[in-house]
Amino acid sequence: MGLVKRKLSSFWSLLKQSYFSWNRNDPWARSATIAYYALFSLPSLLIIVVTVAGYFFGKEAVQGRITQEIGEFIGVEAADAIEGMVANAALNQSSTWAVIFGFAFLIFGATGVFFQLKAAMNNIWNIAVKKNTVKRIVINRIISLGMVFVLGLLLLISLVISAVLAAIKDYVASIEPAVTTFLMEVLNFALSFGIIMSLFAAIFKWLPDVKLKWKTTYLGAMLTTCLFLIAEYLIGFYFGQSNPGSVYGGASSVVLILLWVYYTCLIVFFGAEFTVQYALHKKDKVEPNEYAEPAIYQELERLEQKRGQLVDEKRILDTLQSHVDEEEERQKQRKKQEEDDRSSS
Repeated sequence: MGLVKRKLSSFWSLLKQSYFSWNRNDPWARSATIAYYALFSLPSLLIIVVTVAGYFFGKEAVQGRITQEIGEFIGVEAADAIEGMVANAALNQSSTWAVIFGFAFLIFGATGVFFQLKAAMNNIWNIAVKKNTVKRIVINRIISLGMVFVLGLLLLISLVISAVLAAIKDYVASIEPAVTTFLMEVLNFALSFGIIMSLFAAIFKWLPDVKLKWKTTYLGAMLTTCLFLIAEYLIGFYFGQSNPGSVYGGASSVVLILLWVYYTCLIVFFGAEFTVQYALHKKDKVEPNEYAEPAIYQELERLEQKRGQLVDEKRILDTLQSHVDEEEERQKQRKKQEEDDRSSS
């Protein structure tokens, strides 16, 4: 009992420290920024995901699954809008150059949201990139593209497991129909939980420029998944009781997508902050990779540059002030000379 109490006390302390750090890093503005990027990245991102998973299960089946999953989060209307984005963003096959440029813009658009998410993760870990060379920018884009393929892989795994679960359901229904519904609900929940947690763990592991062990990310990914599923239920309940999109008319789908990404980013950032605090609590060895360094070094460098700038500004102000003092002194002398001239006359 004493061990459980200490564990709970330690967990509560980690939650409090995570909240204070999360709030201090201004997650609201960062989430809004990433939601904006995500709106433009979604068509490209989903095209790649559908292509990867659709190679095995067919494009229509994958699109239907994505529409179903997103529809459970933010409603069928917004999910249909996202499906329309994918359908309308197909590459132009009119020429080779059109395909090449189309594919390049596709990659650039799909990786944009993860590129911004990577910068936010570095900020949470208090590290900064040493120098943004062309090579490093390309590497960051490749890492972001890797996250897109992870999404496709997880969707593929989800479809495979769903097919297996359907076979299990038919088998169990032939033996004991009464337990089929309950069993499928439990298995589907476990499937969703495992896939979402894997995605969050991959984000915490691969996006920040730190050397981090997988085991350090698991608890934070699990907490993030729990918060995400709770938020999914609450926002679904809210949408069921009201129609917030109706206020925005034709733009309602866009607003709902932004809202969905916004609250998801808030939760992801909290999970990342918890992972940081957990790593500190466990005294895990976490250090920047070869492309990054503690952000305090660059902060000190900026402060030193600011100090030099202030010294230069003070020198200029002192020079201007000396000119003003000299002019005032000359005016006093002229006035005194004029008074002396008047008195002598």
